[in-house]
Amino acid sequence: MTVLRISSKPFKEAELPKDKIELINAGLQMTRDVVTKWKKGKCYDFKNKNFQKDNKDIKVQCYSTTVDADYWLSRVSKHKIEKKVYEKILYYLVGVERNDKGEWVMEDRAKRSELELEYIEVLNKVEVMQRTESGWVLVNLEYELGKPLTTREFNEWVYPIEPFMNEETGIETSLIISLVADKPLKESTIHLNHTKAYYIGVEKLEYNYKTEDFTWTMCTSSDAGGNIPKFLQNATIAKTVSKDVPYMFDHLKKSIGK
Repeated sequence: MTVLRISSKPFKEAELPKDKIELINAGLQMTRDVVTKWKKGKCYDFKNKNFQKDNKDIKVQCYSTTVDADYWLSRVSKHKIEKKVYEKILYYLVGVERNDKGEWVMEDRAKRSELELEYIEVLNKVEVMQRTESGWVLVNLEYELGKPLTTREFNEWVYPIEPFMNEETGIETSLIISLVADKPLKESTIHLNHTKAYYIGVEKLEYNYKTEDFTWTMCTSSDAGGNIPKFLQNATIAKTVSKDVPYMFDHLKKSIGK
């Protein structure tokens, strides 16, 4: 079986892989060697204990590597959280919920993209452009990075993968794969002087029901476009993406309380 090589290559709809197993393997392959083979970077310590059963501050360890000349950044955080908190995280990040039988269901594959508006501060607009029969969702995202920068516009293919259990390890895993969509800026925004940007990424969410250990791994390569030098983007992205973790737990506190 061929395995998707996740890169900055823009994809047309016809080029998207349709086999879920291939996508699972691609996501696992991208995240597998982060801790052991990628260059270890800074560990960010956030004074945030929301829902942490061990009452420890949130720590986010960053790593980096180069793949096909693209700079990749990864963040890894480990948490001790209750089952109900884990399930809420999956609702926001994957778009799944349990049905009456306790089974994971994903009623709308675009849900997780729409929910990002609730907890990503610089995300200003999400528009679902297309849902494919194979499960991919085309989304157009507008980010406001602060003046004097213009609005950054991203076109992404997003494929969320429902939780699956490894019976040998007892770990349940979910994945979200995002690829660059081969699409132009929206006609409705051309006159607004938006800047075209791109993002590719893999998120892996792992949970052990017995130990209540939750590991959140994210790998990404991106380009904000415009006049921001790539070296400067690479130097600052770790701090930016590390904040996503405490932001999520802050949002959970507002959402379910504690």
